[in-house]
Amino acid sequence: MTALRYTRVVLEGQAALVPPTVITTESLERMLARTYAGLGLRPGFLELLTGITARRFWEDGVKPSEAATRAARRVLAQTGFDPRRIGALVSTSVCKDYLEPSVAALVHGNLGLPSSALNFDVGNACLGFLSGVSVVANMIELGQIEAGLVVAGEGSGEVTRATVRKLMQPGTDMDAMRANLATLTLGSAAAAWLLVRDELGTSGHRLRGMNALAATEHSRLCVGTAEQMTTDPTTLLTEGVALAGRTWARFCADQGLSHGQIREYCLHQVGKANHDAVCGALGVPLDRALRVYPDIGNVGACGVPLTLSRAVEQGRVSHGDTVALLGIGSGLNCAMMALDW
Repeated sequence: MTALRYTRVVLEGQAALVPPTVITTESLERMLARTYAGLGLRPGFLELLTGITARRFWEDGVKPSEAATRAARRVLAQTGFDPRRIGALVSTSVCKDYLEPSVAALVHGNLGLPSSALNFDVGNACLGFLSGVSVVANMIELGQIEAGLVVAGEGSGEVTRATVRKLMQPGTDMDAMRANLATLTLGSAAAAWLLVRDELGTSGHRLRGMNALAATEHSRLCVGTAEQMTTDPTTLLTEGVALAGRTWARFCADQGLSHGQIREYCLHQVGKANHDAVCGALGVPLDRALRVYPDIGNVGACGVPLTLSRAVEQGRVSHGDTVALLGIGSGLNCAMMALDW
């Protein structure tokens, strides 16, 4: 893909939310105790392998559109931006309320946005949020709209419970455990960004550009449904890291960046093995790549914006710093975005 470069797009506001209900890895393993014993696995196996100690579930009845709406309302409240000036709302989560209508239509209605505001879903697995940002940023850059919202709401409760029930069944073998392991890493979250044209912006946070590459010959290494997510974890890791390496080389060349110019790296986070492998392959300094997966797990399209939000909250990013947003999603697809804070 030709590099996307932006000169007029400002990230005016951002928010990320996690649910209040904490589900520990230890509690999942207690439910799987009989299966563990049959497979010769010791308690602590899942946490040792993934580095994930807990994940979050939304309250019963909270759908992706409600979670995304909460994040969007927080951004609008924090910025005081007039919703009547929003020209587009793009929802990017893996999770959906229904096959139709779109999640975006539901969030648009919840927020009471003007009828002139475009609204639609953009789906690209865990890269959905970055893909949605590029769509809205392109419209702003071209002068088609002056402001837009990108949102995501992910919920892992139903699929995690269904997977645990399945793995508790007699006869579960190691192949089944391995194929369903990724589901047990899933968490829940919501995120929203408000992007505006530069003359409307007050934050100073400028979007610089994005690069993306695909390796769709590996599109079936991770397959998710409402009931389960099955993966080939070894091949997925190997090919994902290889794709990230190719994308990183192009990203640095096209955006004119090097490690010395980047203050913080916000990675989409699956677990310890993936985080360490990507950082190692790209030469990312580990002290500049905040780990958020230990207490939230893999939160799909919310992963990158949530990592940025936490990095900002912890004072890891200051005015004038350049931040790299890096993601790999099933497909396989990889996207990398630069943001001058």
